Amino acid sequence: MLGLQKGAPANSQREACLFFKKLEFQEVSMPHKPEFSRPVAVRRIGASGLDLTVEATPAECGQIARRLGLPEISMFRCKYTLTLGRRDLVSAHGALAVRFKQTCVRTLEPFEDMLAGSFAVQFVPEEHFEESAAPDLEAVDEIPYEGESIDLGEAAVEQFALDLEPYPHAPDASLPEGLVISEEEAEKLAKQDAAEKKVNPFADLARLRRKDS
Repeated sequence: MLGLQKGAPANSQREACLFFKKLEFQEVSMPHKPEFSRPVAVRRIGASGLDLTVEATPAECGQIARRLGLPEISMFRCKYTLTLGRRDLVSAHGALAVRFKQTCVRTLEPFEDMLAGSFAVQFVPEEHFEESAAPDLEAVDEIPYEGESIDLGEAAVEQFALDLEPYPHAPDASLPEGLVISEEEAEKLAKQDAAEKKVNPFADLARLRRKDS
């Protein structure tokens, strides 16, 4: 069976969604205390780098869920490998793992989900940070920081927000009747359409003449 979904989001729609999500995080906003803050002093990294793991408490998981409009987050963890570069630029490679619930766009019911993946960001001192007018989706994200520490918790939350599926649906969610048709049904409709055109090949020409008259 081949499911033909009408109105399913295309890759370009997802890319556009990610683009606007990035714009939201790059906008200047009022200072606020992050729901999940894990500051790390840059001087701790050293020449050999630094590996560490940050994990949200149950209370912090609840606050992150409210911020992102999710029903629940039961686990939020990120393992980082940090490397210190010139001019205090910090390269961070993270392995993010989140267990959470989100609302199915088809049934409007919450369902369990799991996100596990890796990402890379660069922490740049604010005095060296240059904001791009048109964010590049393929480039490594740059996060400006003030003072002598970077916030690994907030960086993980922002990455999670970017990775969230814009149109979440439960794996076993059934579509409304008529939204999905089988391969046989699609082939039958195509044959019927072709047969109608074959019976009256001048129908389209006649319609054009009526429009011109």
